[in-house]
Amino acid sequence: MRKTLVFTFLVMALASQASDPTEAKSQFARDFLPVWQTSTDIAIQVAEAMPEELYNYKPNDSSMTFREQVIHMAFTTLYLSKVFVANENPEYKEPDMSASSKEEVVEYLKGNIEKATALISEMTEEASQEEVKVFSGKMMKRYIAVMFVQDHLANHRAKANLYIRINNIKPPEYGFF
Repeated sequence: MRKTLVFTFLVMALASQASDPTEAKSQFARDFLPVWQTSTDIAIQVAEAMPEELYNYKPNDSSMTFREQVIHMAFTTLYLSKVFVANENPEYKEPDMSASSKEEVVEYLKGNIEKATALISEMTEEASQEEVKVFSGKMMKRYIAVMFVQDHLANHRAKANLYIRINNIKPPEYGFF
């Protein structure tokens, strides 16, 4: 228990430093992090708003469950940040968290957001201007690819938010940075 508390405190301390726009290594990150922080805070609020008993809800057979939406947000936020920001080539394999509690899924989301935020914050000015290949094979500046990461997160956050509304639950307020 004590090790877990120390680890949690350490991760939170590092994440708070990484999300401080004034500590970011590029102008892009300094400008982008307030937008990112608002977007990711709302994503966490959406994940927390759905009661645990509705985490397996989905509006139709072809949709992801709410749980799957949150796990997808968590996984892809870090995965895409590793690909576009850190030039990594990780395996695309979302974890099976079908038996995980709501609390575990929300913590997974928070942890991956913290790691992605740290990657964005550490991106240098030179790196932000480099060209990277995106999924279509098209080349674009790295900072534009990072904006796609936020757009992808917002897309799935909106879907999850709709699941909340369908279940007559008041969703989190939208925020402006």
